[in-house]
Amino acid sequence: MSVDTATEASEEGGDLLEIDGVSKHFGELKAVSEVDLSVPSGELHAIIGPNGAGKTTMFNLITGTLRPTYGTVRFDGQDVTGMSLDARTRLGMSRVFQSAEIFPDLSVRENLRLAAQAEEQSFRPFSRTLPEHERRAEEMLEDLVLDVDPDATAANLSHGDKKRLEIGMGLVTEPKCLLLDEPTSGVSEEDSERIIEQLVAMTEDITVILIEHDIDIVMGISDRITVLENGTRIAQGPPSEIRDDEQVQQAYLGGLA
Repeated sequence: MSVDTATEASEEGGDLLEIDGVSKHFGELKAVSEVDLSVPSGELHAIIGPNGAGKTTMFNLITGTLRPTYGTVRFDGQDVTGMSLDARTRLGMSRVFQSAEIFPDLSVRENLRLAAQAEEQSFRPFSRTLPEHERRAEEMLEDLVLDVDPDATAANLSHGDKKRLEIGMGLVTEPKCLLLDEPTSGVSEEDSERIIEQLVAMTEDITVILIEHDIDIVMGISDRITVLENGTRIAQGPPSEIRDDEQVQQAYLGGLA
């Protein structure tokens, strides 16, 4: 996704996600402090920072897993600050976790079908399956091109394929925004390249917010990047601007060049 494409999407649809002065305190610890963030529709936006910077806390505030101590979160024009994760999912927000959150005892196909149902019914294995859910699952199977039988038990997948399956589960709901927490964590370089290649190809028309430890990946696929350090935002902009930012260079102890 190019910066021009993201800019055009922003002009057409405005900001899909707006974070205004968000803070999260755990007692005396200020995990996130007065962060502002806006993500236009269609943008691939990365959130990076050293360990303990507040990246995962920020993700949890965006998805509703945590409620902010201060500040507001708006999604698709609605104030969702007090909404649950399920409510935000129904609005079009989908999250993929760092550790694969799949149903290991079910088949690949069943995992995708259940995920398709989640938009309306949450994850209930015995709820009624609609033809639309079956259609989405079958189309996602074709897009993922996993090297296994679709009826194989998900527990038997390789770590890389489990990651790709979970991304498929996040996309099968046809979300407006996909949030990815370290999608290449713990996988081989070959699997990492495959995951990123598929991710970029499959998310051309939706907004993506990404936490990723691999700076080369971040610099290669992001439209814009937000950098956190000690819970505060120290920089935000396109990859070229972030790479040359002196404060970012210092935060990463040796730089990004």
